[in-house]
Order: sequence, then structure tokens, then C-alpha cells
Amino acid sequence: MNRFLSLLIGVACLCGSAYMAKRTIEFRRHGEVVSGEVIGVDRQLTHDDDGFDLSERVRVRYTPLSGGPPLEMRTNWASAWLSHSKPGDSRSVRYLPDDPADAREDSWLIDLLGPVALLLLGIGGLTGSLTSSRPESVLWSSRDD
Repeated sequence: MNRFLSLLIGVACLCGSAYMAKRTIEFRRHGEVVSGEVIGVDRQLTHDDDGFDLSERVRVRYTPLSGGPPLEMRTNWASAWLSHSKPGDSRSVRYLPDDPADAREDSWLIDLLGPVALLLLGIGGLTGSLTSSRPESVLWSSRDD
């Protein structure tokens, strides 16, 4: 990976980390937490050179504390090898009172790991520590002797 691309990835990851940290602070400081009910689970099994991966995405219905009609949110795809969700399960949902449809799953682990992972990738990119695992193919070479 060339130096320019590594720097570009580093800057993008640092910006992403700052944005995720800002959103996490906003949700933690101003968000309200309610209990939601899993109403649907999408699962997918994929296969690549590393093996099989089972993932799931959950649809959760929740009602804001201020009342009103129930809303739905969809989580991101996550590994389903460790835990399986099923309709009727309870999930904690954190949303912003100004916009109850802007919701996320209430999890300290997700809130902390996202910004930290992007921060580490950003530092790696800025220091030039990001490398490609694929061997480079030489398309053209020159030699002055």
C-alpha cells in the first residue's frame, strides 16, 4: 500500500472515529432508553476462503416514552455464532427525544469499540503501518545500468 493511500485511509478513519465518538456522546448524554421487542430476524450464511460466517440483523419495535405510535429500528449485521435472537426477545433501545426514529441498540460495547477501532486504524494509516496482505504484481519495471 503506498504512502498516500495509507495517509488517506488514516485521515478518513480519524474523521469517522471523531464522528462516531460525537454521536455516542450525544446518545449517552441526551438519549432515552426503552425496552423494545424483537419482531423479526434476518439471517445469512456466507462462505469465503476463511470459512463460513453466520450473521443476523434484528428488527425491533419500541414505543417512545413521550407516547405516540410504535417505531421500528433495524440493527446492523452482527455475528450470530455467539447469540441467537428470536421474535419476542427484549432489546434495549436508545433514541434521541427530538427524533425518536433516530435510534440504536443500547450497548456500551458497541458505543466504545466503534470509535476506538477507527482511531487505531487512523493512527496506523498516519504512521504508515497499514499494509496489504496480498502480494503486489509488478506490471512494469525499469532499470538504468
